[in-house]
This record gives sequence, C-alpha cells and structure tokens, in this order.
Amino acid sequence: MRDRKANEKELKNGVFGIIGHRREEVRRSAALGSDAALIDCGAVLAHTDPITGRCADIGSLAINVAANDVAAAGGEPVAFLLTVILPTTSTEDDLKKIMASAEAECVKLNAEIAGGHSEFSSAVTRPVVNAVAIAREIKGFTPRKIAPGDDILVTKTAALETTVLLAERGKVPLTAEEERAVEDMRRNLSVISDCRAVAGSVTNAYMHDVTEGGIENAVWETVTGAGLGAEIYTDEIPVAFVTKKLCSAFGVDPLRSLSSGSLLIVAENGEKLVSELKEKGVAASVIGKVTESGVYAENGSGERREISAVPDELLAMED
Repeated sequence: MRDRKANEKELKNGVFGIIGHRREEVRRSAALGSDAALIDCGAVLAHTDPITGRCADIGSLAINVAANDVAAAGGEPVAFLLTVILPTTSTEDDLKKIMASAEAECVKLNAEIAGGHSEFSSAVTRPVVNAVAIAREIKGFTPRKIAPGDDILVTKTAALETTVLLAERGKVPLTAEEERAVEDMRRNLSVISDCRAVAGSVTNAYMHDVTEGGIENAVWETVTGAGLGAEIYTDEIPVAFVTKKLCSAFGVDPLRSLSSGSLLIVAENGEKLVSELKEKGVAASVIGKVTESGVYAENGSGERREISAVPDELLAMED
C-alpha cells in the first residue's frame, strides 16, 4: 500500500500525459516542479466543489459540477485546478481513468486543467475529487435580482444525476431504450450550453445549477435568499419515465434529489424565453412564479404543501 503524493512516474503517466493546453488565458500550466498556474482573464468567477459519492465518471462529474456553478453565475469556464485523493489500494490506472474522464469533459467545454494535486491516502476509503473552476465574465449579461411576478423555469428534466447514479447500481432491469436514455443523461450533466443559450437570449436573468436537494431545494434556496417566496406546480416539472421508474424502485423523490444537468432560471416572460431556448436546442419549462412570501408546491389536483430545506433524498439513502 502507498500513503503519499503521486510520484514522478504516476504524474507523467496519469496526469501530465493526459491533460492538454487549449486556452490562451492559461499562460503557465501544471508541470512537475511548478507549484502554481498563471491565468490571465481579467475579472474572474471562481467556485470549488468536491465529489465524494460513488460515481463511475467521478472525474467528469467533478468538472461539470464546478463548471455549472460558475456558468450559472454568468461565467465562461477557462481553467480548473483538480485535487484527486485516492485510497492507498488504488493504482496508477485508477488515477489515469479519473484524469482522462476529467480531461474529456474539459475538451467539450474548451477549458483546461491548469494545476492541482494528486495523492494516495489512508484518510479516504474511496476516491475524492475536488475541482476549482476559474471563469471569465460573459460580456453583456447581468445576473438578475429576482422580483415577485417573475417566472421560474427549469431546463431538461428533473433528477438527471440521480437517474445516472441509481442506474449504475444495476439493481433495476432497464430496457434498451431506457439504457440509452440514461446514457444520454450521463452526457448531459453540464448546464454550460443552457447558460450560454440563456445569456444569448436575454441580458438579465437569474440562473442556479440544480444540485443537492433537487429542484424543490433549488427553488427554496433561490427565493429564500432573496427574501421572497414562490409557487411551483409539480405537474409542470418534466420527469423522464426512466427517472420515475428508478426513483420509485429506490423510494427517492425525483424533485428532492441530486439534479446536476438541470438549470433553474428566473426571468420575465418565461414562455417567450422557453421558445427562444427551444430554437437553440435547449428544452425548458415554466414551473412556477416568484411571490412575496412562502414557498409552496401545488399538484394538478390542487393539493398544496409548503416547501422547506430538506436533506437530499438520494444522499440520505446512502448515509
């Protein structure tokens, strides 16, 4: 067993031999003996997030989760700093797989891994990957200060990330069509294209990456943070059939569980924005409105309940 930093051979084969340079803003990047990256992109947005759960594509998910948050704040991801901590029983190949997965996602985003740290440690029992995203501002776009009467929208469908993670458990038989749907979700855990489409359609909107606690928690966080309320209509929130099937089998509410890949948007004239996003290939739905106070969900039968901050149902199931 090992309990140390990745050595020179492991770094050359598992890190530096995989990542590439593609952004002119990164003037000095990751290298053996270089302790800091030099990134020149003016005013920056930065965000960090660790991935600690079980996931086959933990590298790409780490990149996506960090990128999603800076994009939702009106940023264009430029570079990432990646910290990878592996159990002492892991191998160089395990490091290579994580880095290859992260690099493949960076290629899609036209961003790069500019630095970080990797080690094998007895402090962890499964891989931990933390990504720091560094982004430049999208010119001409301003995050919106939400107000009563604004429409609340969501892109794609609910619980994309939850669907992927539950499918990986292999305990629920899926049809070939359902497996293809899950794979499509796996490829769409990024909201970068969603954010770009919004910024290209309106100059002013609020965007929030839907993660822990799902869509309901994202709505609660959004309006509570602004000292306002909301009314959402659960029947208007799109949930894919395979998501319903897997969530039902595991007893998880798709509206209250991990949903990376979905973007919450608050804007004026939501139906107009839905049409504009559709023209750009981004599916979106109006699911409610901002109100003066109180956060409520109502179904098609008129049943109404209050929404509050609750633990993510998928993560709570794993505890």
